[in-house]
Amino acid sequence: MNRKVEITVGLFMVIVICSVLFLCFKVTDATTFTNNSTYRIYAVFDNVGGLKARSPVKIGGVVIGRISNITLDSYKPYVAIDINSQYDEIPSSSTLSIKTSGLLGEQFIDVAMGIDSDLIDDIDAQEAKESGSITQNNATSEQPKYFEQGFVVHNTKPAVVIEDLIGQFLYSSGSSDKTEKK
Repeated sequence: MNRKVEITVGLFMVIVICSVLFLCFKVTDATTFTNNSTYRIYAVFDNVGGLKARSPVKIGGVVIGRISNITLDSYKPYVAIDINSQYDEIPSSSTLSIKTSGLLGEQFIDVAMGIDSDLIDDIDAQEAKESGSITQNNATSEQPKYFEQGFVVHNTKPAVVIEDLIGQFLYSSGSSDKTEKK
């Protein structure tokens, strides 16, 4: 009888430990520990708000990468972003903006897809043909077509800081009350 109780308690403890380990891996997103092939781009923001390293980078709600680190360069936040190499055709004209999941959720970088430069060249060529004017081919332009290793994105939108919005609202409503009293 005593041996049977010990075996039952032992099995129960093994199940509890396995359950705790499972929950730990689920919460920490164990897929981030795998060695995926990535390429690094950089983004310059005016304000990163509460953005942190390891925050996700998303397109349409799908995680495509993570923030590697955030530094200060020339008194502007400089964000290093690791993007999974399977997403290698993001147009270089794309916009990065800092958004918040829900009202008080984590902050992440959202990528708003830009226009592919091949499409722009086709549109320019079509308009030139219709108008009868001759245009030069911009194939030798300095900016790459897609995000690539070491690319720096300057087309960014900073984080919205709630305290600043509340202050602006209070300031604007206070000044309108004074003008109405006169």
